[in-house]
Amino acid sequence: MRNLARARPASDPDTKKLWRFVYQVENLGALARAHHSLQALVEELLSQTIGPYRNALEERHDEVTDPADLPEAVRLAACLERAIAAEQSILIEPQRGLEIALRGMLAAAGMRHVPSPRGHEAGEGDLVLRAADGGGVGLALALFKALQLLHARELGSALPRYVTFDLETTDNDAATCDIVEIGAAKVVDGEIVDRFHALVRPARPISAGATRVHGYTDADVRDARPFTEVWPAFREFVGDAILVAHNGQRFDVPVLRRLAAERDGVEHLVFFDTLPLARSLARGSAKLVDLATRFGIDPGRSHHALDDALTLARVFRELERQRITRARKAVLVNLLDYLGLALALAPDDPSSDERRILFGLARYYALGRYSDCLEFYATERERTGAEAPSVEAVIERLGGKALMAHLRAEPEPAHRYPAALARLRALMDGDAALTLQDGIARLLERVALSTSAGVEVDPQRVNLLTLHSTKGLEFTRVYVVGVEDFQLPGYYAAIENRVDEIQEARRLLYVGMTRARDRLVLTRVDRRFGRSPWRRRADSDPQASASA
Repeated sequence: MRNLARARPASDPDTKKLWRFVYQVENLGALARAHHSLQALVEELLSQTIGPYRNALEERHDEVTDPADLPEAVRLAACLERAIAAEQSILIEPQRGLEIALRGMLAAAGMRHVPSPRGHEAGEGDLVLRAADGGGVGLALALFKALQLLHARELGSALPRYVTFDLETTDNDAATCDIVEIGAAKVVDGEIVDRFHALVRPARPISAGATRVHGYTDADVRDARPFTEVWPAFREFVGDAILVAHNGQRFDVPVLRRLAAERDGVEHLVFFDTLPLARSLARGSAKLVDLATRFGIDPGRSHHALDDALTLARVFRELERQRITRARKAVLVNLLDYLGLALALAPDDPSSDERRILFGLARYYALGRYSDCLEFYATERERTGAEAPSVEAVIERLGGKALMAHLRAEPEPAHRYPAALARLRALMDGDAALTLQDGIARLLERVALSTSAGVEVDPQRVNLLTLHSTKGLEFTRVYVVGVEDFQLPGYYAAIENRVDEIQEARRLLYVGMTRARDRLVLTRVDRRFGRSPWRRRADSDPQASASA
């Protein structure tokens, strides 16, 4: 890919796509080492822009508030976190239908215990959300921001320990040049803790053009050590840290790999390039010196390896801070439909520019064909008898039936994103203690069972899953088929009293039963293959029947 990108004209749009591919794929190795959970890795991948499309919240991230700067959201996030840790129910007091939308929002965000307040008495320690908890921004917006805070907790610094580096060379041909200077800075938790600098005696003369850039002549490096002697010291300095460069994939990285080829330790090097991150965060210049100026960082002597490495360490810290802030603002785009529904049901909430912006975005998701929030609202309104506006009235508040018909007839591609993301999150849901590799393996197993022809799922579709594959998932209705003698547990397990298999069958049945959110149906047959499985079992082995 590198060779193809270099061979094509720089102005060709495909050339940019090729380089973008190189940068993103190279960075994957660093991300795998930086994250320990599947959820954190996926969030980081989703936050990276590799094409022209950004989700709706990312497009407007500079117009909305950082959830961490909103006191109401911070307080609510702390309350939700305690309730989740204690496995307590989260109740919302009746608020003319708003409680239905907020319950849907919580459920869509993965909250397990969000019963209707009607018919459910709040227990000791249960969390009850009231209108006053929304403070000056209203409960709908405050709860959405609180959920963003919770889901962004794992989006901290992707690379807590790394080494920034820079090279100066004899010329600008990555295929043949030699190194004349190496500079590096070791960073731990955002702080520079060590430095490395070495002049290198090249095997070829320094070109006049290179001298004009970095200022070094052949005389300056005549007494320096050759690269073969500098490499072991540099490799020891790096250790198992990730090497970070700025726009290094085009030059510094291939040069270092070429010159260190077949030397000890080169095969374990992992690189991360900050250029894609810088470009995704701002539309201005992504040159290192311009970024430093923008962040108020003294760049030192530009095109001197150590100064550039130190500058990159400080710039990367600011880029990471901006990335995390943007991620908090843009996470949970899949909840926009329920946010739109909630804001439509809370017309008395305090007005603000941010509320108008978010409602302007979210109402399209609520009315779109990829959301079930209106169906959920209608069902819950009827089931609970809530004193709430009709579905027709809510649709009018969101923009009317004409707009809904237009959105459902000609859906915007961007509106598929939250629906697809919601499905992805459901597939990832489960044991947070799993290692990254185990989490990826389980995700791939579930994906194999969950593929469909498109993002939009037929509302009449029934998912057929084995009991083994349902752990960590949740469904509105669950039908467990074949709960009868000689099926759960199996024939030989029952008649031969195989205790381990009987216990496993019990466990599997329990897993299946606990996957239901609203309704559980267990089915059996009266006759299988012309025989009654119920009478046959007792006649075959009464002791096995009793033990099972």
